[in-house]
Amino acid sequence: MKPRLLIIELHHLGDAVLSLPFVRGAQADYQVHVLCRPATRAVYELMAAPPIIHVWEPPWTGRPECSALAALSAARTQGLALRTRDFQIAVCAWADARAGLIMAETGAGQRIGFPMTRGNYYAADHPWRRRRRLLGRALEQAWGWWPTNRPMLTRNLHRAQADQPHLGCWEQIAGALDLAADFSVPWFPSPDAAADVLGFVREAHDRGQQVLAIHPHARLPGKQWPHAQWCTLLAAPWVRERFAFLEVLPPDTSTLGLEQALSISTPTISSLAATLAAADALLGHDSMPAHLAAALGKPVVTIFGSGEPDWFAPWQNRHRAVIRRRCPLHPCIDQCGMDRYLCVENVSIDDVIAQLAGLPGLS
Repeated sequence: MKPRLLIIELHHLGDAVLSLPFVRGAQADYQVHVLCRPATRAVYELMAAPPIIHVWEPPWTGRPECSALAALSAARTQGLALRTRDFQIAVCAWADARAGLIMAETGAGQRIGFPMTRGNYYAADHPWRRRRRLLGRALEQAWGWWPTNRPMLTRNLHRAQADQPHLGCWEQIAGALDLAADFSVPWFPSPDAAADVLGFVREAHDRGQQVLAIHPHARLPGKQWPHAQWCTLLAAPWVRERFAFLEVLPPDTSTLGLEQALSISTPTISSLAATLAAADALLGHDSMPAHLAAALGKPVVTIFGSGEPDWFAPWQNRHRAVIRRRCPLHPCIDQCGMDRYLCVENVSIDDVIAQLAGLPGLS
């Protein structure tokens, strides 16, 4: 039997997508298990050969009232619950002492990850981020001092440079295990799109237009380009001449009401992937659909706000990121320190058109 490898990925949907090349590469040599949040399970289930999935909702997710002590207690309990699986190796690509605590309590002989040093922690210099990092670093060191505790990590990795993409962290873990992440596209089998989507695509191609999937929604307001800007952009003559719009509608969202557009409800990750697979390219925010489209091998134009494209641009699409660095606190990632979202408000329609003009097949 192959040795058992545990991957800890307790962040969001897009982050789960970014872990897929490592999962694919590791499956050749290991029985791969993933500890993830319930919402991200569907990402791993897209794979032709999904890993063994363990779901857990961390108590700190979206709950600022969760105390550090409660978070640590929950992480330790979860690690102990996984100990019966007898993992040989546990890994995590995030600098997070809570994940390190889970790894330590699983009893895995090798525990590979990134300690919470300044160079490993994204946006480490903002006051609220610095407090979290220092608290986590203190926990890592205190845990190692306790005589009965095993170290959180048996191998400490460090990001090679400050602007290293998050995918580079997965590649570092792969290198530590002497395996190669599998980036061949698609990262998962392309699902079949609905008949109305395929018909819309054929008609657009017959007219000489490309089909541009658009995802004008974002989970965080600091990533949301104003809807008025979206409507103005998509009404621009240059854009309307070259593209037919396949509007992606996640649950509980409404259409922009565009002409020459087909609006498709995508209540599941699988239905979203099927719709994106039928399109020629995607225009969206710094969010999961952008990573999903890149995983399918599609060109992706991504409008960035509070996030940093050097770290989190979709795979092979960093050069198509649209960003205006007008905020002195950028990148804030998870907490805006200004009285308005300068990051996305300053992205202009011309900025986005310039990137659309560079898509393959356009002149």
